[in-house]
Amino acid sequence: MAVISPGRMSGASGFTIPGADRLVWLFLRVSGVLLVVLAGVHLFITHYINVPTETVFDFVANRWANPLWRTFDWLLLMSSLWHGVLGLRYSVTDYLRRPGWRIVGHASIWTIGFVFTALGTITIFTFDEAAARDNTGPLADQFWIATAIGWSLVAFAVVTYLAIPALLVWVLRSYRAGGPPIYAGDPGQYAWVLHRATGIGVLFFLLVHIIDIMLIGFGRDVYDESVEFYGRWYIIPMEIALVGAVVYHTLNGLRIILIDFWQVGYRRERQLFWAVLAGSVLLTLPSAVIIFAAEL
Repeated sequence: MAVISPGRMSGASGFTIPGADRLVWLFLRVSGVLLVVLAGVHLFITHYINVPTETVFDFVANRWANPLWRTFDWLLLMSSLWHGVLGLRYSVTDYLRRPGWRIVGHASIWTIGFVFTALGTITIFTFDEAAARDNTGPLADQFWIATAIGWSLVAFAVVTYLAIPALLVWVLRSYRAGGPPIYAGDPGQYAWVLHRATGIGVLFFLLVHIIDIMLIGFGRDVYDESVEFYGRWYIIPMEIALVGAVVYHTLNGLRIILIDFWQVGYRRERQLFWAVLAGSVLLTLPSAVIIFAAEL
């Protein structure tokens, strides 16, 4: 989130950032606006019109039969992956204070970005529907890969489910001790924490999803085996939490852009935060109802 001087009256604060960091600041905002459309359309199709367990081999194959959808999915991949990777770069800079560890962290981020860019690009543009449908692709009988991906989602779900009550306990203990709940500052700090947490969570799921989609080139059966995990009752709450995370991160990203580029946005940042929270709940509820109705 951009740091804004209390005395600022006009202009975007990111333009004062020197060097390459200014380009990163600009990219995050441009890609964020682009993702409002790309990720919004994708989320609407896969979590409102359909549910995750319906995105089986035939669903993806029919979609990728149209080169426009392949281009759309590649643009979504590039925008979301690098938006997440460069956003994670801020977390590495903030939390890894030793220069050596910071270099390792940044190198790891760049490696992840390039490797998953290659995996996603190859998957989208080299997909052979005939070979995959007949299960004659490479590793078509290696169902353990789908199982491993599924259980990585289970592990992510467990972490999510444990983190929520742990956060509530932390807040309650702070209140009982007479201290502030986590932060003593204004709602902007809560908005920042939620933005970073949802961004990291969505990025992790995206990396798993890229590997998941990669299985479609191995064969129809192994891919459908991985999709089946999304319908398991202990994964469904995480799916809904993912929708909420994407919606919140999107709305709060727009809030940040308004603060950066619009004087009214800067002056009304608290009101905008409460509007973002309300909007996140209202936009997530329909998806929750649709997913529960279809999967349970």
